[in-house]
Amino acid sequence: MLLMLLVVAIFTFTSLNDKYAVSKCRYNGSELTFIMAAFTALFLTPLLFLPFSFIDRTFTLSPVSVICVLLISLAKWLEFAMSAKILTEMSVFELKAWMGITLFISYFADLIMGGERFSAVKILLIAAAAAGLVVIAADGKQKVNYRAIVLPLILYISQSFFYGFAVKLSEGHISSSIALWLGLMILAIVMVPSAKPLTIIKRSPEGKKGFLITAGIKCPNAIGLMGLNAIAAQSLTNYSFIMPMCLIAVFIVGLVSKTDKPSRLRLIGSLLIIVGIVGFQAV
Repeated sequence: MLLMLLVVAIFTFTSLNDKYAVSKCRYNGSELTFIMAAFTALFLTPLLFLPFSFIDRTFTLSPVSVICVLLISLAKWLEFAMSAKILTEMSVFELKAWMGITLFISYFADLIMGGERFSAVKILLIAAAAAGLVVIAADGKQKVNYRAIVLPLILYISQSFFYGFAVKLSEGHISSSIALWLGLMILAIVMVPSAKPLTIIKRSPEGKKGFLITAGIKCPNAIGLMGLNAIAAQSLTNYSFIMPMCLIAVFIVGLVSKTDKPSRLRLIGSLLIIVGIVGFQAV
């Protein structure tokens, strides 16, 4: 649970930058994908190759290893590129709410793979959290043009499961951290022609400042991803709870900063999510 809270804190901090990168820096999907992939890989490098005893360095050149690397690369492309489209229409808070759909998918995947035992109580708690997410998403439906982002939203939600499944599949074949590093390196190289990295700073209204902020945020993000990998390896269900927990953190940040007074629906939805998450961990 402590690892989950640490990852949530890191991802809450880094996800707030995503909206800035899209709305202020005006990065398109290719530019944002390149920055995120290249600089996350850059900051992961010392974590992987410095002599830290807690880093898993398992590596076998096998079909499963290749599949894991490619799945992670695909998942990260969908995450980065689709978020650039989605965040033009909705807030980070609402996007995190939609991620709750993965709760059911991940729990039943864990059941199939033997990572969880069937529990009616747990299903009810997941349903409570999912209901809270639906309530929150519904709260913003008047402001969001869903027709413009329905496909990117479906792909964005799908990538979360693809990533968690790849991490789970990698056990015994390749370290999930090495697979992530390789996947991001491949993605960064593939995105060079469309992102045109040498002109990114010139094309952005925020110039060098925006680039340095967006790239620098990938340092804590790299640490958070390693923690996320450890969680996914243990349980896809716990992994799928990370985004809803980030949603609650964003909600609390809004309350403290008084930048966004919560509506009644958002408050009810947040309380349902808290009940679902806390209850699931306690059962």
